[in-house]
Amino acid sequence: MDRIRNRRNRTRTFRDLRQHARGPAVTGLLHIPTGLDLSAVAVGALGGAVTATRRAASEGIDVIGVMVIGIATGLGGSMLRDVALARTPAALRGDGYLLTAMAAAGIGMMFAHLLVRAATLIALTDAAALGLYLVLGITKAQLAGLSPTGAVLVGILACTGGGVLRDLLLGDPVALVRIGSWYVTAALGAAGVFLLCQPHLELTIATIATVLTAFALRAAALRWAWFSPAAGRRLPRRVSVRR
Repeated sequence: MDRIRNRRNRTRTFRDLRQHARGPAVTGLLHIPTGLDLSAVAVGALGGAVTATRRAASEGIDVIGVMVIGIATGLGGSMLRDVALARTPAALRGDGYLLTAMAAAGIGMMFAHLLVRAATLIALTDAAALGLYLVLGITKAQLAGLSPTGAVLVGILACTGGGVLRDLLLGDPVALVRIGSWYVTAALGAAGVFLLCQPHLELTIATIATVLTAFALRAAALRWAWFSPAAGRRLPRRVSVRR
């Protein structure tokens, strides 16, 4: 009996030390409402469906295609994040994510003619979702034992994955790597804020600061038309090979 008690005590001590090493900010992930994650899914699916509906007539996209693009935009980031962490995607473990994405995509398809006028509002809401997905991605990566650099990489993958899938399904150049997108720039700035705030503040406060940073950077880029610099110089179309 004494041996069994000693083993139990050592197991509890190890668990306490491991949880203490993670820190209060990481374990505080349990206090993030699931509704916030679902809200980010809804915003992504709504925006993807609106974009697809606007181009449906000219590019021959049917109803199923619009729904697929909307759902992929809403769920793409979280699914890529979970795959990178070698986990079963949350969208496949419960019905809430898929149903939310389907409902938001349907609303976006039916009311696209009204939502197009609110394109700025959707873009700003998407900017807020960018920071939220970033926080969730970084924190889950930390729980999986990744380094700070790896955690930031997973966070950026989570907050940009949906947009990449949308562009690929629409046959567009991926906006993530094009001039003027400012997705990665905003994500990197917000990730820096989160990593600085996380050790010293509660997760809720760190999350708010991160979301506000991502929102401010994206909103400023939209308002003042900030563009990321082009790489390299323009080469002449014709290069002489004469010596």
